[in-house]
Amino acid sequence: MLTETPVLVTGASGFIGGRLAEILACDHGARVTGLGRTFREPAPAGVEHQQCDLLDADRLAELLPGHEVVFHVAAWLPRRDEDSAAAHAINVTATESLVRSAALAGCRRVVLVSSVAAYGLPDHDVITEDSPLDTTQRDLYGRTKALGEQAARRAAEETGIELVIVRPGMVYGPGSSGWTVGMYRLVKKGVPVLFGSGGHAYPVYVDDVVDMLIRCAAVPQAAGEAFTCVDRSIGWPQFFGYYGDMAGRAPRRVPVPVARIIAIAAEVLPLGIPLTRDQLKQYLRDLQFPTDKAAAVLDWQVQVPLDDGMARSEAWLREAGLA
Repeated sequence: MLTETPVLVTGASGFIGGRLAEILACDHGARVTGLGRTFREPAPAGVEHQQCDLLDADRLAELLPGHEVVFHVAAWLPRRDEDSAAAHAINVTATESLVRSAALAGCRRVVLVSSVAAYGLPDHDVITEDSPLDTTQRDLYGRTKALGEQAARRAAEETGIELVIVRPGMVYGPGSSGWTVGMYRLVKKGVPVLFGSGGHAYPVYVDDVVDMLIRCAAVPQAAGEAFTCVDRSIGWPQFFGYYGDMAGRAPRRVPVPVARIIAIAAEVLPLGIPLTRDQLKQYLRDLQFPTDKAAAVLDWQVQVPLDDGMARSEAWLREAGLA
């Protein structure tokens, strides 16, 4: 699959993009150009690193020609000090520009990494690829991801390039600063992570995301489609229980009314707790993200179940000196 295919990966200096570039080159024999603003690690065998700012259209125009598939993984991610202008510039404007530039350069297909956050918080708990995206939600990341999808589709329709969209859930695994390192540290510090008794997490191991991305590049029938990428939804106590076992302490639980107060405070004070009122609402929902479409069109299914993925994550945390 994609053997000797020239592919370009944006965000190759990051968690998902770096792993994608490595697997494409080492396991599939693709000829990989990996883009990033800075690289802290040497390029894996078969990967050529190129420094590039996504907002530098001239540099992109220089690098894109000669590639058959473009994997657009780079994105603006939530930070304590949210910058709406930067989020829109990277997740929306640069995404549309990349699709148009890829078409102009003669690339065949763009595989865009979006997020289940683009759905916002619908009034139903079972969310499929046909559920509408929420382009007006308060969450900056989710809103710009939804707007970025719209912009990418518009550019693809106008230029004729093939576009496939993947919407992952909570991507964890070795190298994840958010859903692995961040969650471990919260539990280790005794920060409240369990609120009441309800709600579902929707994790997915990084290699399963990479597998779907590669299938989206190779399967002809994927053109023009969007796919949700998650493992089965699980209760938050089970999800954080893994990190509790790693940290040697029980995840801290608080009642929902207390959690609401924490969420309000965390929106305005530097508490170091990644929780807003909207996130709390989502946390308490029993959200389900079926992957029937990916199974039917891509023949995709989870290869790394949660027990295995968490074991690999713990081994990496300890090997890296983070646990």
